[in-house]
Amino acid sequence: MSTIAPNGYTIRLELLKMSKEMLEQDWHAHREAVMTDYHTKASKDENVVPPAPTFKPFPTEEEIIKKAKVLNEFINTK
Repeated sequence: MSTIAPNGYTIRLELLKMSKEMLEQDWHAHREAVMTDYHTKASKDENVVPPAPTFKPFPTEEEIIKKAKVLNEFINTK
């Protein structure tokens, strides 16, 4: 276990990692829900193929940075 306090760069890097992970988990959960819904509809009537599912876009770098800023604001709130 390290006894050295993290510097600003380390904290920002951790916030970016956390933001990326959170947004990707949300994306995967949404994708799984859409696919489950699609498979449910497809299994109801094997003669009818439902329209192809659409997914929300994968998180962008800008979205990850925006989320990191929100987390940073929360951390800095007293």
